[in-house]
Amino acid sequence: MDKTKLIQSVLEDVKNLKFPDKIAFDKLIRRAEMILINIGKEKPYAKQLPSIQFHSLYGGDEKIRIWEDGKREMINLLETVLEELQTFGDNADKKITGAKFSNKIFIVHGHDTEMKTEVASVLRKLGLEPIILHEHPDKGRTVIEKFTDYSNVNSAVVLLSPDDYGYSKNESADKAKLRARQNVILELGFFLGKLGRGRVIVIHRVIENFEFPSDYSGVIYKPFDKPGNWQFQLVKELKAIGYDISADKII
Repeated sequence: MDKTKLIQSVLEDVKNLKFPDKIAFDKLIRRAEMILINIGKEKPYAKQLPSIQFHSLYGGDEKIRIWEDGKREMINLLETVLEELQTFGDNADKKITGAKFSNKIFIVHGHDTEMKTEVASVLRKLGLEPIILHEHPDKGRTVIEKFTDYSNVNSAVVLLSPDDYGYSKNESADKAKLRARQNVILELGFFLGKLGRGRVIVIHRVIENFEFPSDYSGVIYKPFDKPGNWQFQLVKELKAIGYDISADKII
């Protein structure tokens, strides 16, 4: 069986998982890890599997929510692997490991200064280098030229903040929803294409009536919450990508 068919078979099994079949889930995780390692995807994809949470200490709706979130996260991971294999074939591994692993992480942001500042601060504490475009000299370049020049990174953190309003021309203004700025959505799409979904981390400001990008629906976003749990979620995702970091540095 070729690589794409192996991943497709696991993907179908994940989609057919029924709540709360823990035995089937544990078996599937081991099978997925074995396949990812043996097709050369051990970094970063196989490392992400143990971090996917399917079970909760709490009952009721919370338990169901954690299960569904974990299921979606595993589907997203496998779909990313499948997309790379279908696009790059056996060169997909070189796309991940061929270049020197840089500690530079691009921060895509809108007008929310608090989010931008706090995320950058956490990255610096972890020993990483946040790339914030406006902090670098223009050198006579256009915005897109400057953006392209600084986009040679291994991962990106995209901050979705409620900066604009938008609604269909067929609707009235009372249907308007808060949304991220257009440059943020454009750069999100750029990094999804350049790096793959597994290397793009999306953090959003928690607010009612917020519109997420429709083509990116189903992906698990990290809420920018006041207790600061987003920091540990960010560390978990960065470690899964392959960064040698420790949450101890942000405690």
